[in-house]
Amino acid sequence: MENNLESIESQCGISPGDTSFKQIESNPNYIFENDPSFETIVLYDVDGNIVNVNSWVECAHYVNGGWSNLSPSTVPGDMIIFSGLVMITILYIILKKTYFSYGKN
Repeated sequence: MENNLESIESQCGISPGDTSFKQIESNPNYIFENDPSFETIVLYDVDGNIVNVNSWVECAHYVNGGWSNLSPSTVPGDMIIFSGLVMITILYIILKKTYFSYGKN
C-alpha cells in the first residue's frame, strides 16, 4: 500500500503516522473503526457503487482497491447531453434545408 500512498493521500488526506494495514489485509471480516475527527468521504467504484468512508484507514483501503472520489457517471451524463444537442442541431439544419428546397419548387 505504501507504493500507492500518493494516490491515497490525494483522495483521503495525509496519512496518520501510526497507520498499519497488516490487520486489514489478513482479515476479510475486518470492521473499520469510525474516526470522529475524519470528515466522511464518498468513494465510487467503476460500476458506480458508492461507499461512505469514516476513517483514513478505511478510505485508504478502498482507494487501494480501485475506488475513487470521482463519480464514473459524471462524464457519460455530460456526453449524453452534448450528443443530444449535436443531434438536435443536425436535425434542425436538415429540416431547414429540406423545407427551403421544397419551398422554392
